[in-house]
Amino acid sequence: MTLFELHTHLKHAGFDRWGVSPARLYTPNSKNQTALDYLCDEMSVDGLQALAITKYDFAHEDAFNNQAPSLKVISSEDPKALSVLEVLFENNLDINAKDHHGNNALHLSNELALKQESIYLISQGIDYTASNDLEQTPFDVIPEAAEGFMLPALDKAIKSQKKPVSSSMNAISSLFNGNPVFWKPKKASR
Repeated sequence: MTLFELHTHLKHAGFDRWGVSPARLYTPNSKNQTALDYLCDEMSVDGLQALAITKYDFAHEDAFNNQAPSLKVISSEDPKALSVLEVLFENNLDINAKDHHGNNALHLSNELALKQESIYLISQGIDYTASNDLEQTPFDVIPEAAEGFMLPALDKAIKSQKKPVSSSMNAISSLFNGNPVFWKPKKASR
């Protein structure tokens, strides 16, 4: 979506005063939605990417109303949720934002048994140990019927996050007692 298309799209959605100037970027429409709220409600990946081009600060205190967009996106259970979340987090939206009950996005995705979304959130560094107002971690809210497929997948995702990046290089260099060995491929015979 081009900036012109974004501007036209938002104008038709009631953002009469919307423009690319910093003073107008966070002006809500008549439904009290910011541009970020509206585009997340629509699950518009192209619109969010175009909004990012305008230097819209997704983490700005006036960027969205009430609930963090990531929480609304997870709750929607929309098939485009992962794509929308990627754009949001690429543009510095707080991954650990909480709702009015203290739930983060992982609480919501686990409660809805959304395995792919939960794995993605863990891969992005969400706090999987956070407790909500009822002192429940994201793992406490997984429905019993979903535990069989959710817990092993999430455990694997957490373990992959804990592996140091250089562990494979350390293993290779330990084979040679710390002395690097440079291997040259043999020349192909004719």
